[in-house]
Amino acid sequence: MGEVVAGGPNPSMIEEKKKRKREKMMRKKENKRKKKEERKEQLEMEEEKQWGELIDQYELEIEELEKKKEQLMELQDQLEAKQRARNFKRMYKYRYHGHYWERVWKSDGFDIEGLELHPALGGMLAFVCKKENDCPILVSLYAKTGLHRYNMLEGTNLQLHRVKKYNRKSACCFMPATYYITLEAVDPATGSVVPFQISSHERSKGEMDVRFIVARPQETGTNGAVFGSKAPVFYYVPVQESELKENDWIRLYLELGFVSTNRRAPQSKLSDLKIVEVMVETKEDVEQPSERLKGFIDAVVYIKYDEDLGEGQVCKRRAIITRFVDLESGHMSLKSHHSLEVKIDESERAV
Repeated sequence: MGEVVAGGPNPSMIEEKKKRKREKMMRKKENKRKKKEERKEQLEMEEEKQWGELIDQYELEIEELEKKKEQLMELQDQLEAKQRARNFKRMYKYRYHGHYWERVWKSDGFDIEGLELHPALGGMLAFVCKKENDCPILVSLYAKTGLHRYNMLEGTNLQLHRVKKYNRKSACCFMPATYYITLEAVDPATGSVVPFQISSHERSKGEMDVRFIVARPQETGTNGAVFGSKAPVFYYVPVQESELKENDWIRLYLELGFVSTNRRAPQSKLSDLKIVEVMVETKEDVEQPSERLKGFIDAVVYIKYDEDLGEGQVCKRRAIITRFVDLESGHMSLKSHHSLEVKIDESERAV
């Protein structure tokens, strides 16, 4: 009988299996390593991409900052240029203003031909009265009042012939103004014409409150004589109707006060004013009461007057006009208050 051999795994097969297993594990390791390297490369690429984006953003920010820096430098240059321009304008303004006002005050404000400075910068406006209608009624009344002041001081009887020109200084049209008036006055006794200068300085726009500082012949450049003061005793002088023509300054004060309060009133409106009664309060005591009306003194004038409104209607009005004088300098100020007493319809009363 032959020998029986027991069955079992074939060593070559086992070895083959082990080999295949090792190869499989090697492939897994290799695949794992490749994936790891790919993942690493991917992360490196993503990181590099992020760094690239950050660098690009940083470079953009740097460019923007450089642009802003250039803009700021340009703005600084512009501001410095504007400041230099302002400094130059201010220097020019001060020099020009100084030159302007130096020439203005050399003529006391009366001759500013050839000078220009905008009113908003404090300049004066010059007006030439070529025709009679070129001169506003207010300026004409100021001219007459200035002559009246001069006549009281000097004992003359100069009358207004015509206004040649006037300069006006005011912050705006709603504010009080100063007028420098050049005119021609005539002496009725001789017929001679005298060039004359008058300055009026308003202190109120809605009512008469004005001061007359300059009233002089053009060539003299003086403001009149110096007078002594009187004792403060008050006297009341009723003014008769016959004295009104001789003391025409009462009518002049009334017209000036009326126009100062009603600045748009036409010149023809003044003929509608009729003086009814006048009382003058003064500090002068003389033998003839009528002489107190002619002195260069402080006075208060109380006037009752009628204003003809037309169509039979009349306004009964009162005016209180105060005159202040400076005996040392010769300056004169006028201030008035007008009030409505009653309004009457004459046509109904006549019926």
